[in-house]
Amino acid sequence: MAEVQRERKKKKTKEKTSETVDTLAAILDEVTKPEEPKFEPDLTKIQQKIIHSSQSSQNKQISLPEISIQVSSEKEEMESQLVPGKVDVRIKPILPSWVQKPWRWMVPEEPNLKQQWLLTWGEFILDFSRVLNLHIIDLQEISLVYPFQNQILNKKLTLPQLIMISDHLIEIEKAKWWDSEKTRLRVYWKTLNSFADDLFEFAFQNGYDMVTAYDIVKMNQSWSDLPPSDVRVLMRLLVELKRASWADSDKKTIQFHYE
Repeated sequence: MAEVQRERKKKKTKEKTSETVDTLAAILDEVTKPEEPKFEPDLTKIQQKIIHSSQSSQNKQISLPEISIQVSSEKEEMESQLVPGKVDVRIKPILPSWVQKPWRWMVPEEPNLKQQWLLTWGEFILDFSRVLNLHIIDLQEISLVYPFQNQILNKKLTLPQLIMISDHLIEIEKAKWWDSEKTRLRVYWKTLNSFADDLFEFAFQNGYDMVTAYDIVKMNQSWSDLPPSDVRVLMRLLVELKRASWADSDKKTIQFHYE
């Protein structure tokens, strides 16, 4: 009899221990379970939709000074993405192998080598601007950005060197100074005629009948960040090419001709 009671007691103890282990395991699973991501609305997209909706209902006859302010604001936002010392992911595909060659940051004395040095850096500045969709670059800003400043090699292009490269681009008609102090450079990695062709094709594909300079700026395309004066040039070029005509006497709106 005593033996039976001992067996029963032993069985209950075993069951209780097993239950405790199961409980602890469940608690451990609950604690270590990865937290489910919380749903957070994309406020940026919502804001963009609200802005787009608001803009659609506004009068599009907006003056060039207002466009200038808007373009300037968007330009400042773009330039703020150029983080000193960081490698922008957008330029990684165009980085040449010579960015790891220390001698590329030194101006050769031999004339032919110096010309090649100017050509190499000039072409890269054009590619750099194209990939980042920059039409006006600040030499001081890009001097702090990779690879113009290469912290790995402890090398950096000086402002006089950047001015020298800029003068080369101006000489081959790929740039012009944007200010008399030679601090900002307007770069032409694509001609305005090509931008006019792209704009016409985009308008055709998206069913635009008439557009103002404001519309062109808000299309969020490569030409949208052009200086306001060049936006007006695009409109004039399309009229001269007979792909559009002025839709008002103030020459602020063009109507496309698709036939």
